[in-house]
This record gives sequence, structure tokens and C-alpha cells, in this order.
Amino acid sequence: MQTRRRLKTGDLCRKNRKAKYRDADTGLYPFVRLIEAGGGIYPEAERFVAGVRTEVERHQAEREQLRKQIARMAPMLPKDLKTIDGFRADARYGGDGTRIDFAYAVYAFSHGASPTEVAAVIRSRDLSHKGSDRRQSDYVERTIKKALATIERGR
Repeated sequence: MQTRRRLKTGDLCRKNRKAKYRDADTGLYPFVRLIEAGGGIYPEAERFVAGVRTEVERHQAEREQLRKQIARMAPMLPKDLKTIDGFRADARYGGDGTRIDFAYAVYAFSHGASPTEVAAVIRSRDLSHKGSDRRQSDYVERTIKKALATIERGR
């Protein structure tokens, strides 16, 4: 009976997040076996799914807009400038998006790119893991400031 009460309040889920159970490779926790379910349908299912679908479509539209923005800027950039994709494919960065963004920013600034161009390129990858739009913007600004400071120190 106590297990049922805890399951209903969600306590069981929160207490199962012990670091020793986390998969070191993926960072994910194991699945748990559902012992009992009432078989009911979530009353707000349609509205919930519609909201998720709207959010996904909005996110996809924003990414497409950024891609188009970058494509329009391509003629303005020097022809021999490496693309961010070259940095993303470089094994030296080990797929670490933050290191890739910083390395690209330093490279692009040292080859004459503007902060607006670099910001648009950095935003071409999915930054949703950084949090809200404000946190994503803060991340891009910090990366640009750090790259510019690094270039200044090197002069």
C-alpha cells in the first residue's frame, strides 16, 4: 500500500535518481518496471500533444530561418573561410559543441567575420540544452566575448 501512495505522489521516481544507477556512457538512468496501471487516458492528452507539436514546429522554423540567414551571409564571408561544419567534423574537439563554437569563433574573427555572422553560425546548432532563449543568447554572447578577448591577448 505504501508503494502505491509513493507512486501516486511521484516520490518513488525522485528517490530513484541515485548516481550509482546512472549509465556512465549515456548519463541516463535505467528504466523502471511498471507493476500496475489503471489504463486511463490522460485527460489533457490532445491539448498536451498539440502543445508539444506546436513547440517542435516553432523550433524547426527557427532553425530553418537561421540556416537561410547563414546561407545569405555566405557570399559576404571570405571564400577560403572554413565552415563550422569543418570544425564539427574535426576529431580534435571530440564532438564537444562548446569547444567547437569557441574554436570557430576565434578562427572566424581572426579572418574578418563580424560578431553577427559568428553568432548566427553558432546558433545553427541546437542550443536547447543550454536552457531558455535568454540562456542560449547569453551563451552565444559569452562565447563571442571570450573569443574576441583571446584574439586581443594574442596581438
